[in-house]
Amino acid sequence: MLIAEGDVSTRTQCIPRAINVAGVPVVPFESYDQALACIEASITAREKTFWVAVNPQKCFRAWHEGDLLDLLNRADVGICDGVGVSLAARILHGQGIRRCTGCDLFLKILPHAAKKGWRVFMLGASAESNAGACAKLKETYPDLKIVGRQDGFFKDPTEVVSNINSSGADLLFVAMGSPTQEYWIAEHRDKIEAPFCMGVGGSFDVVSGTTRRAPAIFRRTGTEWLFQLMTEPHKRFRRQTVYVPFMLRVVSKKLAGSVGAGQWTARPARQ
Repeated sequence: MLIAEGDVSTRTQCIPRAINVAGVPVVPFESYDQALACIEASITAREKTFWVAVNPQKCFRAWHEGDLLDLLNRADVGICDGVGVSLAARILHGQGIRRCTGCDLFLKILPHAAKKGWRVFMLGASAESNAGACAKLKETYPDLKIVGRQDGFFKDPTEVVSNINSSGADLLFVAMGSPTQEYWIAEHRDKIEAPFCMGVGGSFDVVSGTTRRAPAIFRRTGTEWLFQLMTEPHKRFRRQTVYVPFMLRVVSKKLAGSVGAGQWTARPARQ
C-alpha cells in the first residue's frame, strides 16, 4: 500500500493525508496519540504497515539514490523525524508538521503494547545492546511481551524472518541504522507477517544505556542533533553537515517553483 499526497489508507482511515516534503510523503500527525491510534487500528485489522522516520539526512541521500527515494515513497507512513523536515514543509507548503520522531514514537509504543498485550520482536543492534534493551524494557514494563529478539549480526535472513513469523509478533522494530534497516524491511516485507514494522535506528542503544540520549531541553527544541554533534563530533559531523545543503536546496526549489514529487531525484531507481 502506498500513501501519497491526497490518499488515505483504505482500512486505516485515521491516517491523515501525506504532504510531499522534498520528494518524500510525510504524514502530518497532530500528536503521538494520533499515531498510536493508527498503529492500533492497523494491528486490530491485521493490516501490514511499514513506517519510516523521515529526516533531512534520509531525504538528502534519497535525492541521489533513486532506490531509496522509491522506497520512501512506497512506505505506508512517513513520520516527521526532526525539525528540518518540519521547517522544509513550512517553506515548501506554508504548513509546518509537528515532529513525531522515530525514537520517541518507539518509546511511546512500548507502554501501549504492554497494556494492549501486543507481541514485540526486537531485531538489530549489537548483541549487548539488543539484550540490554530487552532486559531494560521488561524491567520498566513487566507486562510487555517481547516474543523474540535477534542482534544485527546474522547470516541467514530467511531464518530470521521465519523466527519473526513463528513468534507471532505484532510489532517488529529493526535497529540496523538508516537506510540499511529500511532496505532490509522492504526486501522482506512480503514474507514478514507482523502487521507493524519500523526502523528505529539507535533506539536500542538509547534504551540499553549504550548511548546517551540528548537531555529533554534539546529534544523539546528540536536540537537533539546539536547535542549529538557536541558529544560525538567524530561520529556525527558528516551526518549533521547535510542540514545546510538540504535547506539550501529546499529554498532554491521553492524559489524556482519546482517542488513537485518528481522534481527531487538526481538518479532514477533501478528497474
